[in-house]
Amino acid sequence: MIIKKQKQTKLKFFNEIKKVVIQKVVGEMNMIKNIIFDIGNVILNFNINEVLQKFTSNEVEKEFILKNIINSPEWLGNALIDTGYISRENAIEIVKDRTNHCNDKLIVDFWKNYNDFAQVNTKVLNLIQKLKDNNYKIYLLSNINPYTFEFVNKSGLFDFVDGYVLSYQEHKIKPYKAIYNVLLKRYSLIPDECIFLDDNQNNIETGNSMGIISKKVEPDDYYSIIKIIKEFNLIQGEI
Repeated sequence: MIIKKQKQTKLKFFNEIKKVVIQKVVGEMNMIKNIIFDIGNVILNFNINEVLQKFTSNEVEKEFILKNIINSPEWLGNALIDTGYISRENAIEIVKDRTNHCNDKLIVDFWKNYNDFAQVNTKVLNLIQKLKDNNYKIYLLSNINPYTFEFVNKSGLFDFVDGYVLSYQEHKIKPYKAIYNVLLKRYSLIPDECIFLDDNQNNIETGNSMGIISKKVEPDDYYSIIKIIKEFNLIQGEI
């Protein structure tokens, strides 16, 4: 008898937990009015290994680029070029000097042409249009430099979103809160009415800490975006 009561109590407890979780998810679904996208590895496919493979078949050159450009402070983390504090030309000269001018042509060629080996994901662009057709406002929040901006802009992306905040224009960068605040304030967005999609866990954690529903997507993976769209029932019917 006691064991039966314990089972009933436990079952009741789990049903209550399930009810709370469902209410929370449904509540979030009903609140969402704005969808915020990152650009790199979400809308713009940019797998560095694939880019390098397309750029050169020379393994020594690949290793040089990885060591001296990709893993440099001009590129990684709080990238100086993404914050708009230095230009591409400044970055090129810094890397040339740091490598004692041992491979200047390769440095220039890569810095000036790497965007040509990236690709805007047209499936994601079509998805954004469907979301707009379902009356969601679409915003972009991205760590990006002016040269990648120019490349992505050819797709027409910036013309049909409702707003965007870009690191090089603001001299601010994710995952720090300041750039999120710029977006929220500029477009009068209420955090819990927004869902934010990004491929970087640090950026997701900042978004969640500010009350924005933030979900991590896998890099260059359209279907991980679709999974979140379905989870929150953002588009009715077939996607």
